[in-house]
Amino acid sequence: MPHIIANPFTLTEFLLDSLPPEERAGVLVHPKRIKGVAYSLLKALDAWCPFRLPGFRPFPAAYLQALQAIPAQAPVLIFGIENIKDLRILRKYLRTRRIALFTWNPVIDYQQNHQVRQLHMQQLKGLGFHIFTFDPDDAQRYGLTLTQQVYRSVESFRQALPAEWDIYFLGQDKNRFDTLRALALQWQPLGLRTCIRMVPEPGKSYPATPGVEVLPRSIGYTDNIDTINRSRCLLEITQANQSGLTVRCLEALFFHKKLITNNTSVCTLPFYSPDRFFVLGKDDNARLPAFLSAPLPALPPGALAPYDFAHWARQFDRLPLQAS
Repeated sequence: MPHIIANPFTLTEFLLDSLPPEERAGVLVHPKRIKGVAYSLLKALDAWCPFRLPGFRPFPAAYLQALQAIPAQAPVLIFGIENIKDLRILRKYLRTRRIALFTWNPVIDYQQNHQVRQLHMQQLKGLGFHIFTFDPDDAQRYGLTLTQQVYRSVESFRQALPAEWDIYFLGQDKNRFDTLRALALQWQPLGLRTCIRMVPEPGKSYPATPGVEVLPRSIGYTDNIDTINRSRCLLEITQANQSGLTVRCLEALFFHKKLITNNTSVCTLPFYSPDRFFVLGKDDNARLPAFLSAPLPALPPGALAPYDFAHWARQFDRLPLQAS
């Protein structure tokens, strides 16, 4: 198992918790962002200096010491950290040059402007890391290495509870509100019980819509799991220019739920079934009630193993040395 340097987000913590204790010992959680003008300026200066900035400590001392303690030939997986300044600083404290970076968002998600996006990718690739993505289009467009999307085993979390909801969605707006609103208004007359929870964009207002709840803030992941267990089917609306499998798709698979999606790539999965996946824009809307009522097909044994975090992370044990 490689040493793992992971972002500090709740979902990442949920994945990391699936590791055995002896493997979890090799995990470092990257510190959350520190606010402040002076710190930000010094951090930027440190990031772009070819040597460590004297007298400045960019992250807590214990974290920096742990980075330096990673053996010089050890493989390292940097998981979901995509800030260029942070990555440049990490590189200065790591002795090893067997480093993989897994980007857990489509490239367009963290750089909307095309020119800035190209510059960001140029800087990212200039770090000399082996860069992996779950998105086939990003892999082809930017010359990244394609790997699977990742989730984790949920045997201890999955419960057979009475269904309170037919269709469940949780996510940030990201320009998806109009689509979510149209679907809710379409499904309400069919008598479908929709639980569509959306986190708004800052400063943006939304019209009241039956079946769509605009949350004041994100909810905890354990609350999300509880609603998944109480739902028959999950809904995902991928962003424009996203081609890879989403975490929502894997949530549906691991929790034994059906999925309604606008991502046509699910049709290429080896375990695709029209009784498991309903593809918006492809499948007949009149078939939706029958789709929800049909039995859920069983997955082949071992079908989800490549997507399970504990199994997935081991692919990075075989990293070669960096070219630079």
